[in-house]
Parts: sequence; C-alpha cells; structure tokens
Amino acid sequence: MMDMEADMAMAAEYLGYTAFEIAIIMFTFFFAAFVKGLAGLGFTTICLAVLAYTVGLKKGIPLIVIPGLISDLILVYEAGHFRESFSRFWRIYLYAVPGVVIGLWFLGWASTHWLTILLGFIIMAFVGYALLSKNLKLKTHWEKAGSSLSGFSTGLLTGMTGSQLMPITPFLVSLDLPRSHFIQTINSFFTVVTVMMILGLTYMGLLHLGAFAISITGLVFVYIGTKSGNYLGRRFSPILFRYCVLVMMLFSGLGLIIKEVWLNVM
Repeated sequence: MMDMEADMAMAAEYLGYTAFEIAIIMFTFFFAAFVKGLAGLGFTTICLAVLAYTVGLKKGIPLIVIPGLISDLILVYEAGHFRESFSRFWRIYLYAVPGVVIGLWFLGWASTHWLTILLGFIIMAFVGYALLSKNLKLKTHWEKAGSSLSGFSTGLLTGMTGSQLMPITPFLVSLDLPRSHFIQTINSFFTVVTVMMILGLTYMGLLHLGAFAISITGLVFVYIGTKSGNYLGRRFSPILFRYCVLVMMLFSGLGLIIKEVWLNVM
C-alpha cells in the first residue's frame, strides 16, 4: 500500500499534477467534449472555467490544446462543406495567426490574476450574448471587414486566456449560417488557433512533458464525449441542455472574477 502511494506521489511529481487534479481534468475533458459535440463549440471555455479553479490558468491552458484540436478535427471532418467555408472565410483564419502570437506574448508577460479576471468577463459576455441575442443579423457588405476583425481579436483573446469563443461566435451567428456550415467554419477556426497555441506554448515552455502526457491520455475521454454529444445533438433538441450549460458557464465566469478579486483583497 505504501509502495503504491509512493508510486502515485512520484508520478504526480513527474507530471506536475496531483491524482485528484488529474481525475478532475479527465472528467472535465469528457463533459466539455460532450457539450461541444452537442452544440458545436464550448470545449475550451468549459475546460478553462473548471481548470482555472483547480490548477490555475497558466497550467490549465496547455492541458486543453491537444484535446481541443482533436475535438475540432472530429467535427471538421463530420460537418463537411470545408471548401465553401474556406473560400468564404479565409480572412478569419489568416488574421487569427498574428492575433494568437500577440496574445501569447501577453500571456507570458501579464499577471495571471488579471488574465483570469479577463477570462471570467469573456465567459459572461458570451453567455449574455447567447441568452439575449436572437435576431442579430449582419449586413452582407460588412462581412469581409467583420471576418478580419473577428479573426484577429478572437486570436488575441485566445492567446491571452485560452478562450476561443469571443467575438467569433456572435459574428458567425449573425450571418445565419446553416448548422453544418456554422460548425465547419467555427471548428476550422478553432483548429487554426489551436495549432498556433500548441506551437507557441511549446516555445514558451508551458507545454511540457507532463502536460503533454495528460493531454494525450485525455484524448480517449474527448473522443467519447465528442461522438456522444454529436450523436445526441443530431437527434434531440438541445435547447434545455444549452440553457443549463449557459447558466453553469455564467456562474463559472462570475466565480472566477469573485475568486480573483477576493484573493487580491485578502
């Protein structure tokens, strides 16, 4: 028994995460992937909302990039319409690259305290948009400028906080795309910024062997969660589940802000 405990302690020391943290990480991977399979998005934001509590933002971001990439690729493959999406929205993908690079520079330089608060506000802004906006429509002649601006600004916020949702999500929703085209476009965008995040975090030394090992192990949970959510999403109305997740995300974002402000005061 003591030998087993010693082995677990050594493994935890090598990986940089405790056994409890690893269990939380795996459950978070499955749940976030399930939500993404159901709704087409939300993996990184849900993961970060949980991991920022348990392991901290800078340790949490490197954990999610590889599982996030796999969940993106699964949906990109299954959604179809890749050529139409790339032809119409190539500016989003192009301008995201410098945005991520600048955002990663801020991640390495800025205080985790302020980045966590920013993540909390991003989550709350997304939830507020998702709950309140129903008939937002963007005029066609604004689409090109909107693609460039939303691609760069979302890349910037992704590099700084790991969250990939704002403002790309409301921009694409405002175009009233069919579900399959929306899922293809947004997950192709996620793929581009995630690849940039993997390269940048590796260069910065944040994506170390321990985080990489946990990420690879979590792929099983990500695959099962994504396929299960996508299966249910095609057969049942996800409206009630969507609202439950949004409410949970709202309290998670608010909790991140309160936690950081409270710690700063204390």
